[in-house]
Amino acid sequence: MSYIELAVSTRLGGRHPLAVVVVVSILTAVPVFAAADGSPLSLDQALQIAVDQSPQIAAQRYGVEAAEKAITPARELPDPKLFFGVENLPINGPQAWSLTQDFMTMRKIGVMQDFPGAHKRELKGKLAEQMAAREAAMLVDTSAALRRDVATAWLQRYFAERMSALVDEQIREAELQQEAMRAGVRANRTPPADLLMVGTTLQSLLDRKAQFQKDAARARAMLSRWLGDAAERPLAPLPSIQLPIDQTDVRSHIEQHPHVQSLERQVEVAQTQAQLAQASTNPDWGLEFAYAQRGPSYSNMISVQVSVELPIFQSRRKAPDVASKMAQAQQARELREDAIRQHVAEVRAVWAEWEAADSRLKRFDQSLLPLADERVKTALAAYRGGKGELSAVLQARRDELDLKMQQLQLQSEQALVYAQLLYFSHDEGGK
Repeated sequence: MSYIELAVSTRLGGRHPLAVVVVVSILTAVPVFAAADGSPLSLDQALQIAVDQSPQIAAQRYGVEAAEKAITPARELPDPKLFFGVENLPINGPQAWSLTQDFMTMRKIGVMQDFPGAHKRELKGKLAEQMAAREAAMLVDTSAALRRDVATAWLQRYFAERMSALVDEQIREAELQQEAMRAGVRANRTPPADLLMVGTTLQSLLDRKAQFQKDAARARAMLSRWLGDAAERPLAPLPSIQLPIDQTDVRSHIEQHPHVQSLERQVEVAQTQAQLAQASTNPDWGLEFAYAQRGPSYSNMISVQVSVELPIFQSRRKAPDVASKMAQAQQARELREDAIRQHVAEVRAVWAEWEAADSRLKRFDQSLLPLADERVKTALAAYRGGKGELSAVLQARRDELDLKMQQLQLQSEQALVYAQLLYFSHDEGGK
């Protein structure tokens, strides 16, 4: 039996209709949302469903597969070229347009093969491997970001529903206080202004409940993006939350984070591209073999030809490209360093939020809530002894519920810190 049921039944002898209404309403009230079809959805289940069903993760996996399949061709020679045609075809005189009468006319067919330097081909293969490694790191980073977003939406819905249930309890307290004050107004013991104040408070609580219901609906809609129909399942109780990382060496931890690792792979890609640009200043060569058929009165011929690039005008053609690639490599290094600093600052900031919330929650558990409970008991004892008013009991109970709401809000803030830190926990769920 709650404080209010006990207070009313004690003062009114347990026979007043108001006592019956209060007992029935409190016994039939359910402080949690009605469960939809399906088993309760735990936080871990939501995270796993999101990773398994995410089109974003699937797309990134295809990106990894595409990059890996490009590694072997990168080291291969370019395709040979087939060429054919006619050489030395006369266009005037008695032999004009004849393919067989002039001894210089030849029908020619042959193949050409370019031979880039072995060092260049090795660099291209290395570049393909680095791009595949970058895609793999991006896959893990995408998975980590997905888990953070899903955990955030799950926790937002969970606490919105919890807060809505607690507001329901506050509404019941306010309605009971309103009934008590109406009786006091009729008996000329309570000023009408107090009754109006309680009515205003009740409407404010109803508005607050609507806000929490909106927050829960919004979080459920966000979950449906990643979970589909599973987002409509009722939520399981919140598990015990342990921080996924520690503060012993934040920078070293962040340097191994998949986002930073993807930027590290980008640095390697840019460096290799700069090396390729430098290697392009060395000339490639090609080989050509041809077979030429002449008229029946003349012998057929073969020809072999070697071609070599002429690396002239390097200052205008090659050097700017090399400088551009080197600048891009430096850009990638700076972006990596900036990402490290950003993530380190983010971790330290949310860690400070966690510690502040943890300290405040201890104060609620050790001081504020016990004092509020003692205040309710004191007001109830005075009411039982005929030395206090029911309104004092109700106000003490409302204040206690307000403190519980603040405590729940702190728990929500701390849980959302956990979701943020989940991004930095190096989870491999996307692989």
